[in-house]
This record gives sequence, C-alpha cells and structure tokens, in this order.
Amino acid sequence: MRKKYLIPLTLCVGFFAILCCPDAFAAGELSPVRRLWNNILLWVNFGILAFFFFRYAKKPLMDYLRGERQKIEENLNTTDVQLRDVKTIMDQEAEKLRGIDQRLEEIRISVTEIGRREKEMIIKQAKIAAEKMIRDAEVYSNYRLAMARKALSDEMVDMAISMVEERLKAGISDADNERIIDQFVMDLESSTDRIRS
Repeated sequence: MRKKYLIPLTLCVGFFAILCCPDAFAAGELSPVRRLWNNILLWVNFGILAFFFFRYAKKPLMDYLRGERQKIEENLNTTDVQLRDVKTIMDQEAEKLRGIDQRLEEIRISVTEIGRREKEMIIKQAKIAAEKMIRDAEVYSNYRLAMARKALSDEMVDMAISMVEERLKAGISDADNERIIDQFVMDLESSTDRIRS
C-alpha cells in the first residue's frame, strides 16, 4: 500500500516545485521555447532521479528504516521488560513494608521471651549457687563443730587423766576413785548435752 502512494506523491512534489518556482531556475530572460525546453529537461531529470532513487536507493533506504524500526522495537521491548521487573520489585517491597509492623511486633515478642528465659535461667542458677553455698557452709560448720567436740573431748580426757593421776598420787581410796569416775562421766555427759544444744 505504501508503494502505491510513494510514486505519485514524489511526482506531485516535483511538479509543484517546478510550477511554483519557474523563475528560480532561470538565469536571465529566456525565450518561451527555451523555457519550455528547460521545463521538459527538468521533468526528464526529475524522472531520471526518481527512477534511480526507486531502482537503487529505495531498497537500502527501506532496509535501513526497517532495521531502525526493529532496533527501536527491541529497545521498547527491553524497556517494557525492565519496567515490569521494576514494578514487581516495587510491589514486593511495598508488601514487605505493609508487613513490617507485624514483623516488628514479632521481633519485640521474641526479644521479650528471650529476656524472660534469660532472667529465669539467671534466677535458677543463683538459687543453685545459694543452695550449694548453704550446703558448703553447713558441711563446714558441722566439720568445725565435730573438731570442737573432739578437741573438747580430748581436753576433758586429759583433764580427767591428770586429775586421776593427782588423786592416785595422793592415795585415793577405791570409794573415792568410784566417786571420781562417776563425777567424770556425769561431767562428760553434761558437757556433751551442752554442745549438742
């Protein structure tokens, strides 16, 4: 359809140029025959140029224009694909932004839960450490108490032996000896009761 209109359009443009500007082509005053001859040659030249153009330049020019059109279409398609990708990314980011409040709330709850567990663990470890300290103190106090009892018992035994030695040296009778031993046993029992309480 373009070929149909291209030739008549070119002819019309050339004819219009010749009729509108006949004086522009003349160098001076010409006779009517010379003018007619110039117009005929002008048309012949125009026809030759139009023939050469349509014969040799039309195909390369049209190929060039088609190539440029194809490049522009490819660029538009590439740009369209890039635009769709950017819109997809923007939609994804918008979706993330819509869910950011919920995500922040989840993070806050998670951090609070972690803090609560850490607090409970610290309290539990502190209780275990306190119970161990109490047990260690109890064991140590029992050990010190046993050592004190042993020292007191040893001291009382030494005192009783020295008293017995002194009385034996002084010549105590069997009745006195029985009474001293009973007294010693009673003193030993009362001191043991005092230590226990």
